[in-house]
Amino acid sequence: IPFFDIPDKEKVFANPEDRSVISESSRMLMSNIRYLEKNDSKSNVILVTSSIKGEGKTLSALNIALSFCSIGKKVLIIGSDLRNPQLHKYINLDKQTPGLSDYLVDNKTEWKKNILNTFDNQTLNVLLSGPIPPNPLNLINNGNFDILLKDARKIYDYVIIDSSPTLLVADTKSLFSKSDVILYLTRCNVTDKNIINHILYMIYNIYQP
Repeated sequence: IPFFDIPDKEKVFANPEDRSVISESSRMLMSNIRYLEKNDSKSNVILVTSSIKGEGKTLSALNIALSFCSIGKKVLIIGSDLRNPQLHKYINLDKQTPGLSDYLVDNKTEWKKNILNTFDNQTLNVLLSGPIPPNPLNLINNGNFDILLKDARKIYDYVIIDSSPTLLVADTKSLFSKSDVILYLTRCNVTDKNIINHILYMIYNIYQP
């Protein structure tokens, strides 16, 4: 994805008819991801992650979701960074807006009630991270996330998970086994070369038999 020296909100691929460099590069990434899809899945769960903050996880996850919507797919994007959420910034909402954490704390809370439709003429649903909890790792591993994904697979063509960075917290590692495709990002002039060994280690642990 090329670098654009414009405000982040202007980098969002919001218009499905857009033919800008931003939209075309997002479509190209989407096309490459489709080669990794599992044909035996009702829908495909795509995890977007990286090593550290500031590498473009949230923007990439959102633009990938919007790219799938531009070809008529129904998509859910989930903000799963329960420590430092960013997705709310792109849709101008408060980060305390009810979302994923509310459901993970109590699965009697219907997660579908927290779904947002913030993009006009788009088949994109958004589930924000919700209020920041004191125990994110425990919540991600308490079984409720699995229930949510099982339900979401029946409704959506794609589920995009915007996750936390792998080098800073252990939360995202718990989501690897729940995902069909993992997109691991690096960013020019941001990702330190010394982190490459960490990335290779993560990839090895994801894909080893």
